[in-house]
Amino acid sequence: MIYRLLFLLAVYPTLFAAQPNILHILADDMGWNALSCYGNKDLQTPNLDRLAAQGMRFTQAYADAQCSPTRAAFLSGQYGARTGVFKVLNEKEPSFAPMRSAEAKDALGPETATLATTLRKAGYATGISGKWHIANNHAVAALRRREGYFDSYGFDFAGPANSNEHHEDKTVTAITDDIISFIESNRSKPWFAFVSHFSPHTKLEAPEALIAKQVARGFKRSADDDGKSTERPIANYLAMLEHLDNEVGRLLAKLDSLGLAENTLVIFTSDNGGLSRVTNNAPLREGKGSPYEGGIRVPLIVRWPGKVKPGSECDAPVHVVDFHPTFVSVAEIKVASALAESKQPDAAKAAATLDGESLLPLLTQTGTLHRTALFWHMPTYTTNYGRTPCAVIREGDWKLIHWFGDYLDTTGFTPDDKPYGKLVVGPRTEVFNLREDPYETRNVATDRPKKTTHLTNALKAWLNRTKAKLPTPNPDFNEKRWWMSAGKPVKGEN
Repeated sequence: MIYRLLFLLAVYPTLFAAQPNILHILADDMGWNALSCYGNKDLQTPNLDRLAAQGMRFTQAYADAQCSPTRAAFLSGQYGARTGVFKVLNEKEPSFAPMRSAEAKDALGPETATLATTLRKAGYATGISGKWHIANNHAVAALRRREGYFDSYGFDFAGPANSNEHHEDKTVTAITDDIISFIESNRSKPWFAFVSHFSPHTKLEAPEALIAKQVARGFKRSADDDGKSTERPIANYLAMLEHLDNEVGRLLAKLDSLGLAENTLVIFTSDNGGLSRVTNNAPLREGKGSPYEGGIRVPLIVRWPGKVKPGSECDAPVHVVDFHPTFVSVAEIKVASALAESKQPDAAKAAATLDGESLLPLLTQTGTLHRTALFWHMPTYTTNYGRTPCAVIREGDWKLIHWFGDYLDTTGFTPDDKPYGKLVVGPRTEVFNLREDPYETRNVATDRPKKTTHLTNALKAWLNRTKAKLPTPNPDFNEKRWWMSAGKPVKGEN
């Protein structure tokens, strides 16, 4: 009998697993409408559509507007206002703009990025491959050579997939190979795998056969690998989406063949909205980098056999900060004690200040969330995305955007223009009812003064609680040169 039990444990480890595996797949710059199950009419994404049919599809899932803040929020469970990682690391700021941007941290340290550490303390094997970008390099492969670097963040495995060596497909296949190898090596114990893709972020890179396939279907091949809004929908971009869907399918097939699918929580989402230069987020307003819905609303699919009802849908607003406490709940970890036992400084304090809330009641359809609002802090400039320093609150159906000292009016501009929009100096407040106006076309701040005051006060209180750094007036403001020097990060991708 004992030999039979050992055999079953080796072949079907999920039969005896108390803690579920966690597979978190993060796309880069994939807008809310990129998948056919979210309305994409230009491309079919059968593997991700099937994942949605087997699990829950969220219709109001949010990330931050760019990649570094989202990744920092994911690994910490905290808003960027609290951690200080509220912008793309090393991204240049305009020297002569009306405001001086708040100074962001140049890295999120392991004492704050505690997700993998917490799971590892609970017995999980932990692995990552692909994009990093919460520290001084955007790629895992470039940092894994530093002895102990990823171990300090709680990762047992850091994939060697190198974006500099796989331009033919944005490293998608190599990242998938890394994670499959990690899963195979750790199939006898619970594991957490962070699949952090570089795709479909520009530059536009996909297998040539898939690009040719989209061209044959009648779509334009981009003139270069940066893309232009006048070329949309772009064959190269659609090929990137198809390739990513194919590789997600390969990962899911591996779970099936290893007998792990039934005990694995699978999450697929994106780090921010789609880049408007290469894809259209309409009818949502704007795209990547923007505080409007097209910049922060993302696809989110969750499959967990036996726990999440197949084909279900959730319209509750959720945020990337929620994954940390969700995974802790799924693994049945007592967060404060687990972190307090670690060697990380201030670990117990970090646990006590998680900003997210476990999504388990939503996933299992047994309850609702307790919080009343979601927040974003974007006190910096991204002029190529039409954004100046601002902060955002969403409470129920209501959303307020407060622009601290200036605003870019994008009327008549295209995402190809730099700067993207006409500068309007002075603070500005916008209020939208997302149930009545999901596309943010009607600013009702003046029409609803009580609601505007309430949301403004709630946002100010949150900024005070998190000790958020704020922008300040710039004595060097020059209206003719204001946007000069802004743009791409010094190194890495944004």
